[in-house]
Order: sequence, then structure tokens, then C-alpha cells
Amino acid sequence: MKNMNNEKELIEKEYIENVNHETAARPFSIHHTHVGGENPSALYMHCHPEAEFFYLEKGSITFFIEDKTYELSGGDLVFIPPNMIHYAKKVLGEACTYDALVFSLEWISGYLGGEGNLYSNTLCKYREEAIRVYHNVLEEPERIRSLLEFRNYAQSPIQSYEMRLLGELMIHLQDIFNEVYEMVAGSEAVDPSREGILKGIDYLMQHYDEPVTLSELAGESGYSESYFCHRFKDITGYAPFAYLNRIRVIKASERLIISEDKVTKIAADCGFENISYFNRVFKKQMGVSPVVYRKNGREGRKGVRVCIS
Repeated sequence: MKNMNNEKELIEKEYIENVNHETAARPFSIHHTHVGGENPSALYMHCHPEAEFFYLEKGSITFFIEDKTYELSGGDLVFIPPNMIHYAKKVLGEACTYDALVFSLEWISGYLGGEGNLYSNTLCKYREEAIRVYHNVLEEPERIRSLLEFRNYAQSPIQSYEMRLLGELMIHLQDIFNEVYEMVAGSEAVDPSREGILKGIDYLMQHYDEPVTLSELAGESGYSESYFCHRFKDITGYAPFAYLNRIRVIKASERLIISEDKVTKIAADCGFENISYFNRVFKKQMGVSPVVYRKNGREGRKGVRVCIS
């Protein structure tokens, strides 16, 4: 029993959370984070294949999801669909505290007919429409407030709350699905190519660290190479390989912050074969070189405490 309790204790870490949020046995994680006033960054830029509920307990931050911006205050809750780049900034000198529940939609899918079910497919396919921001969630209906129970689960053995957490997630995701499905029910006729393009985007997310060809991407989408390129830019605002570089730089920026690996190794692991090209692309996207980004990120770790369970 003593060993079991030790395994369930919160582990306080003086570094940014690891981007691997789940295991096969436990496809979710719960994070509690405090960011001190000396840090201008509330949450570093990253993305992951899991969905996330983010609850700002105290403070005020500017939250970014892809190209969308949200001003959040203590008591606000955000739903972030899978594979969406997100980060947050705050005012220097002000602290903030937040909780996050990061979970795999595949975990939910296992109870809804498995992979390819209508619900998780819709939330992934229309992920921009599925973003939800609830201001002052304590004034929202009970079905939304109940989701905040995940903050209390972290200190308990998993078998004492796992089914309850699953039920609360499914209730809330049902509401989001209903709203999204009603919103986009007729959109297939308007833009039938969107699903194919999103398959290409998901392929890039999964294979960003490998050599990728245009023929592979077009094949995933089911379109010709020329049509794929045209529709990809219409939908994302980027050419396919510019988007791929964007993903690679985001993944590299995560590694620069959370690992001790050399810049050359990080560049290679993220799909860049040429270090000079990596440095040039990274600086263009992030505004500073990888070395400076790492230095600033390490200094920014001061005052950040993350508890993960």
C-alpha cells in the first residue's frame, strides 16, 4: 500500500511540462502550474495530438490558439481540440496559476464505436469550430462546472475517479459536438475538399520528423498534387511545405526548452537535414535564433512550478 501511495503522489518539477501527455495504460494527465511574476510567458508554444481543457485559476493571461487570441481572467475555461498550436503570455510582474486536463480522444473513442466514429471525427475535422471559451465558469451550468472536478482527482488513486472523469468528459464533449455538428451540418456541400486536406495536415503532424513528399500528401488527401496545393493554402493560409516547416519549428522549440540535447540533434530529430537551413527557418518564424530562444526559455523557467499526475 505504501508503494502504491508513493506512485500516486504529485511530482513537482522545476521545468516546463513534458509534451508526452499519456501512456497506453493512462491516456490522460492532469497538470497544476504556477508561473511567478518574473516570467513573461505563461505557457510555451506547443501542440499535441491530445485534446485539452485549460482552467485559469488565478491571474490574467492572453491565450493564443493558432491565429486566434483570447483574453482570460481567473475562472475561465478553454477547450483546445487536438493538434492545435497554443501558448499564453502574461504581464511581467504578475503571477498566474492554472490547471490542465490533457486527454486522448482515442480513449473516448473506445466507448463510442472505436476509431472513425462520428463524434471524435467531427471534433477533429472541425477543430477550429470546436474551440470553446467559458468565461467565469463557476457561473456556468452545473454540467460545465462539474468538469472542474478533475483538479481534485490528481491527489487520488486513479481507480477512485477514472470512470467518473470519463463520464464528465463525455457529457461535456457531447455538448460541444452538438453545437459543432449543428453549425457545420451543411458545410460538406459547400467545401467537400476540407476533409481530404485535414487528412494531409494530420499526416504532417504525425510524420514531421521524416522526409515527406508532395505525392504522399496528395495521396493521403485523395487529390491530385496541384489541387492539393491549391486547396491546402486556401484552408490553412500556408503552402504545404511552409506548414510542415512551421510544425517542425514548433516541435524544435519545445525540445529546446525541455531537453539538454544539442541544437544539431534537435534539428535533425525534427526533420531538418541542414543546420543552416534550420537556423534560418527558425529565426524567421520565432524571431530569434535557436540558441537565443533556448537561453531566453531557460531564463523564463524561473518561477514556474509544474505538478503532474
